[in-house]
Amino acid sequence: MTNSKAEARWRRQIAVVLAIIVATASSVVLSPAPRVSAGTYNPLKAIQYADQWWNKRNPKFQSYGFGDCANFVSQCLIAGGLNLRASSSADTRGCIALCMNLDTFLTNTLKATVWKMSSSSRAPTGLQPGDVAIFGNWLGLRHAVFVSAKQSNGQPLFNAHTYDRKKTTLGWLFSGWTYVKYYHIVKSPVTVAVAPKPATSAKTAVVAQPAVTTRSSVPATILNPQPEPVEPESLVTTLAPSSITSTSAMLKGVIRPDGQPALWFFEYGASETYDYATDKQGPLLGYVTCNVDLAVTGLKPDTLYHTRLVRVAPDGNLTTGSDTTFRTPEAPRTGIPQD
Repeated sequence: MTNSKAEARWRRQIAVVLAIIVATASSVVLSPAPRVSAGTYNPLKAIQYADQWWNKRNPKFQSYGFGDCANFVSQCLIAGGLNLRASSSADTRGCIALCMNLDTFLTNTLKATVWKMSSSSRAPTGLQPGDVAIFGNWLGLRHAVFVSAKQSNGQPLFNAHTYDRKKTTLGWLFSGWTYVKYYHIVKSPVTVAVAPKPATSAKTAVVAQPAVTTRSSVPATILNPQPEPVEPESLVTTLAPSSITSTSAMLKGVIRPDGQPALWFFEYGASETYDYATDKQGPLLGYVTCNVDLAVTGLKPDTLYHTRLVRVAPDGNLTTGSDTTFRTPEAPRTGIPQD
């Protein structure tokens, strides 16, 4: 009788343990993985974080001493709204500490556009502020940096930890590495203008790849709001275009960031519904008023076009300049060769 009771007790204990194991395994399997999407990413907030913490260590996160580069890039991405806990390599604070694991997350989980290039090559034109680069050699991927700005020549500037850097060029990185992988996260490009000077033209690179983009190149959250046009003396002014040809024009305007980072772009089209929009440019920083201009091509000859400058605040609110019109001339006639 005693043995029977002991056996029954033993069987109940085994059943309890098995039930706990099954329940724990079920919760792990059925718990949804953290959702992550590039559509939730705000590059302006990531850039602000990169500029604030480039030479400091945020006590809210772990510090990895001399190997803090991927950890810093992770923090920038988190500040921009990404959830890195979708990676099994994330630490207790949600950061990824190793370059190879950050590469896996960006490539496989976030589905970023990836370019792998020789370290002596120019960065791809599609790379934008808010994106990431990881440099490597025969040992593999070794040093991660955050794209914090873009020069007028189209080449990126980086912020980084380990070798703490802010708005630095590619030159100092290339000496120690043989190749680089670039990760394009920002699906609607932004180009950071570097330190625009007061009362001078803050020209940015001419739009390329493609030179003319449809309104779909700007997120619906940016284009759908219908802001009221502002007076010319306010934050945004649309100026008359210049250098007008039968197929191209230089769109121009004046914008004042008003102490906050601000993106900007031009809308244009054959009517005031503006069928096209350029890629977003900026952000412009500081309190100075800046002249901005951007070339567009692919226009139709002898056509009346409407255009206006649009300012995008960090919270996504739009401020538009007044509508301005211009007409492209007729296409030049080609002469008939004479015998």
